[in-house]
Amino acid sequence: MHPILLDFGFFSIKTYGFLIAIGFMAGIFIAAREAKRLNVDPQIILDIAVYIIVGAIVGARLFFVATRFSYYKDNPLDVFKIWEGGLVFYGGFILALIVCVWIIKKNNLKLWQTLDIFAPSLAIGVFLEDWAAFLPDAALAGHVNFPGP
Repeated sequence: MHPILLDFGFFSIKTYGFLIAIGFMAGIFIAAREAKRLNVDPQIILDIAVYIIVGAIVGARLFFVATRFSYYKDNPLDVFKIWEGGLVFYGGFILALIVCVWIIKKNNLKLWQTLDIFAPSLAIGVFLEDWAAFLPDAALAGHVNFPGP
């Protein structure tokens, strides 16, 4: 995988992070449309999506840190260096699901109907995450570098 999609010299956009962000945005859009189709308030779905994003990122990082605890116990500030990599899908999925179910129950929504609303979004997100993780260099032949100041 080509790790940097765009390089501005002083700032770069990482391919993996970009595709994850696209996955989240596409997933939120799809979930809001599905909620509207099923006569569920799309605003509640958007609110849940924000909690899911935070839960996914925190859970993914916590799982990564837990699997490499011997390093992070000696370097505790490195836990926050998320830009250096270190997210695990399973940890993000587990915490995001726990947070999602908690918010659904808190808002007295139908659990299975709400999870069905988010199911296509999860599929899109997993697809883009896997694609980002295994994207070969050749697929990014249009890689653009912008010289720094």
